[in-house]
Amino acid sequence: MAVQYRAKRYLEELGETSIGTDNHFCEDNVKEVRSATNMLLNDICRVYGINGPDNFTAKTLDKPSVVKAQMAEWLYSALQLLDYAALPLMSNASSQLERLRSDKISDQEEIIQLQRDLVHKKNEEIGLVSKTVEAELKTYSSVLQQSCSSALSPRKIAAAVKTVSKEEDRSKEIVVFGVEEKQGESVNFVVNQILEHLEEKPQIKQCRRIGLKRTGAVRPIIFSVRSTDVVHQTHQILKKAKRLRTTDEYKTIYISPNRTQEERAIRKQLVSELKVKRLGDPNSRYFIRKGEVVKVENDESFHSSEE
Repeated sequence: MAVQYRAKRYLEELGETSIGTDNHFCEDNVKEVRSATNMLLNDICRVYGINGPDNFTAKTLDKPSVVKAQMAEWLYSALQLLDYAALPLMSNASSQLERLRSDKISDQEEIIQLQRDLVHKKNEEIGLVSKTVEAELKTYSSVLQQSCSSALSPRKIAAAVKTVSKEEDRSKEIVVFGVEEKQGESVNFVVNQILEHLEEKPQIKQCRRIGLKRTGAVRPIIFSVRSTDVVHQTHQILKKAKRLRTTDEYKTIYISPNRTQEERAIRKQLVSELKVKRLGDPNSRYFIRKGEVVKVENDESFHSSEE
């Protein structure tokens, strides 16, 4: 029969080629194996009048017109394909999968080892850096202790704190010059009268005259204010102090912050410079502002410091 002859011949031709090192099909021959299998199945479907292998059942294959010899040839061809091609390919695929799995495990182990080596290398570098930093810190600490042992002695620290505290207290104090000194006077009363004239009524404290009492010399009065905002209150008093020059009663009185000796020397120089400027340019307005003598135009809004 034509079907029998074609199927048998195809198998015999494949057998003569001896494909593969073990005389079996390998993965490169999948196309040939699929072609032979499709040829066999198509011949069976055509003879039985079936649409495809999915419709193969005991009932559809029970056809009296198909002789036993033909069915035996198909069975032989199928067994040959299974034994000669399908099973070796499945075995080869299994071997390939096992090899790939082994390669993957080997690669993973190599990656893990590389990661360990990298971590070890980083730890070595970190250890080296840590030792270097520790050595440098010890050196720096030694130098710092040697250089600062004298500079940071308890006596010098106490002196520095005392100086800062003194400067802070000085910034909150006000000095009044030109108040006539009388026997049995109350400097608190006198200062309060002056402040009332400036429309300021703070509570004052530590009000007293300073300096040695000498004949013909008027000692200044120093005081500080008792307020929740000492800095603002002190600034307001100093800002309004220039009003005293406009009254006959207080025109000889001068109010200023409690300056250090150095600050007083600078202030004296500024006042001298201010007088020179005003004498040389009487039509202009000059004031002391932020440690400098400045000229102010008539239309400029300006608040000078006390003069």
